[in-house]
Amino acid sequence: MSETSTAPTPTFTPALEPPPGVKSNPDNPASLARLADITIGICIPFVTIFFILRCYARIAIKRVWIFEDFIVTTAWAGTVAYCGIMRATMSHHGGQHSWDITPAQFHEASYWFNVASIEYGVMIGVTKLAVLWLYRRVFSPIRWSVFDIAIVTLIVLISGFYGITTFVKIFECNPREKIWDKTLPGTCVQTNLILNISGGFNTVTDFLILLLPIHAVRQLQMDKLKQTLVVLAFTFGLCAPIFATIGFVVRLKNSGNKDTSWRQPEILLWGAAELASGNLCVCFPELAFLFRKRNRKANTPKRPTASQVRGWNESKGSSHPPSDPYFTKSLMGTMFSTNGDGPYIELQDQGHDVNVTPMRNLSHGEKPEEGVVIIRNEVTVERQ
Repeated sequence: MSETSTAPTPTFTPALEPPPGVKSNPDNPASLARLADITIGICIPFVTIFFILRCYARIAIKRVWIFEDFIVTTAWAGTVAYCGIMRATMSHHGGQHSWDITPAQFHEASYWFNVASIEYGVMIGVTKLAVLWLYRRVFSPIRWSVFDIAIVTLIVLISGFYGITTFVKIFECNPREKIWDKTLPGTCVQTNLILNISGGFNTVTDFLILLLPIHAVRQLQMDKLKQTLVVLAFTFGLCAPIFATIGFVVRLKNSGNKDTSWRQPEILLWGAAELASGNLCVCFPELAFLFRKRNRKANTPKRPTASQVRGWNESKGSSHPPSDPYFTKSLMGTMFSTNGDGPYIELQDQGHDVNVTPMRNLSHGEKPEEGVVIIRNEVTVERQ
């Protein structure tokens, strides 16, 4: 609330009558613009630096670029665009109290908030898909296992939900102009209900996504400290579900408040934090390659050659077993493994097929089939 001794100009008509004890202050209104500037000043540099480093690791070091990387690129670009739209909302009187602005200014703020909310719905969906694609590549080597089906189910649910809610936000009023000008004749759906449902879905899916690496890491033979580090690396310190929860609480708190020019843009600040944390979740795990001098100098293929496959098969009885292409040289292995030998192998690379199947027991002296790599007597990877 903005209390001031400055009286409003005689010709000023507020978009909303101020509550008791509060006077309109059109000449020097309170604003969320400064908080928006601070948020943008933190989010854009962080996500951009990490995104550039991720691209360097993927292109220059790993020499691989798959569909997941296109999704991550879209998520980064959309997050930067969202921050720009959020700032434009603040520049058009969003984040100011309705009793400090005119009806025309209120319409401007409502229009830009609608644009920002539409962009947010699309980009938070894309960001979650990028995280799930990363988890599927790293934690789910066996396609259509129960764990893999859980990831695919979340992908379908998230795609459907955000697709539907984005459509509803675009056409929430008939005519569409009524979204920002309630004085026009027509009908609208309940905007607050949409925001609350979206916030609840964000929070629930963020916690479900959080459980995926926790469940996967528990199955690995690692000490508790390394398991914790892996989970924190792939969730960026659990930031996304924390910001989603706070954003949901803010939505519920502001639900029904008529001071929408202030309350609705307040939600955008937490949306920016959630988008930024999601981007960091998909960038941070890739950056361990930048700190491995050996990998920076090595000029190894992203997939094993035929001679390497034969060498691995013949090394069954060696005291130094072949490196695990799923864990030891995967993202987790790169970050936490002490074994620096062996080439990096990217599962789910475009244009190539790698089958990972349960390892059958081999009798004494029996060798695996040609083209099959033994991985810790647990699974086999077959190059096709």
